[in-house]
Amino acid sequence: MQKRQIIQSALCAVLLATGVMAAQAQQTFKLTIASSHPPAIPWVGLMSTVFVPEVNKRVAELNKGYKIEWREAYGGQLYKANATLTSVEQGVTDIGWVFHNLEAAKMPLAQFGTVTPFTTDDVRIILDVVNSMHETVPALKREWERNNAVFLGATGVDSYHLFTKQPIKSYDELRGRKISAPGSIGLWLRNSGAVPVDGSLTSYYTDIQSGVSDGTISIATGILPNKIYEVAPHITKVNIGALYIGGMAMNKDSYEKLPKEVQQIVRDAGKLYSQELGKVLMQRYEGALKTMVEAGAKQSTPVTLTEFSAAERAKWVKTMPNLAADWVKNNASKGPTKEIVTTYMNELRKRGVTPARDWDKEL
Repeated sequence: MQKRQIIQSALCAVLLATGVMAAQAQQTFKLTIASSHPPAIPWVGLMSTVFVPEVNKRVAELNKGYKIEWREAYGGQLYKANATLTSVEQGVTDIGWVFHNLEAAKMPLAQFGTVTPFTTDDVRIILDVVNSMHETVPALKREWERNNAVFLGATGVDSYHLFTKQPIKSYDELRGRKISAPGSIGLWLRNSGAVPVDGSLTSYYTDIQSGVSDGTISIATGILPNKIYEVAPHITKVNIGALYIGGMAMNKDSYEKLPKEVQQIVRDAGKLYSQELGKVLMQRYEGALKTMVEAGAKQSTPVTLTEFSAAERAKWVKTMPNLAADWVKNNASKGPTKEIVTTYMNELRKRGVTPARDWDKEL
């Protein structure tokens, strides 16, 4: 009798252990990752080729039976560029790229890079600083959380230039031109006499072709895959600088449903994604300009590449109003704006950057 009880107890233990293992093996998390822009855009493509496989690899390495079942929906399948924040906030997607330049009302503190242009063309430095600031300036992290989002990693773009229907050889020739620029980037045209037209990479081609605008302030790595050089064949290098434009974020409710160790993996993979984006953008930048010139050589209006002289660029820098001081004053009630600008500029200098204008010293 005693022997039978021992055997039964052993069988129960085995069954219990098997049940636990089965439960672990069946712990699957279904997550949607999405973007308003297509995978041809570097910061979207790397969501699929870097972030997703990195999360999968690290989750498997935990050896706890966790599995993530992904639904990938890029290129505006779920939402457009004007809904990147709300779509993450409301859970339309669990993880998404948020374009904060179009979200100045809901994310005012995130605009600090936009009001401090002409710093550096090296987007790797920009992303390193921004990711660091989300650890050292709590207000930046909290701003995402107020929108029911968890910041995973900064995204940025290569240096901004002019892409126009007609050549622009000097700063004064901007006067009267309608220039497409997304959201707060239109601030860079203040005092130039140009008219900013709100838009994004997904709308520039049609806007320029139809005459809504005469060109755009934009980035080579975005203009190339969208073939905007076909309707805006005159490229003028201005080197306004690389820019922090948003970040990959996760719906806070979805994030909190994950085990702690998986949350950590998602955050770590987000940082890796951000680092890889910086490298890819720097690799593609010069090649993109060259490819556009070559691809557009046989157009009815061939693609041309010129560069503002140092004097013309300096005129643009000097003529701009004090964007940073205005931003600090107008948003002081929303967070430590002066601290943010000062920290940002100092962190850039620590990494060897010499800004064309010391915005923090004009506050």
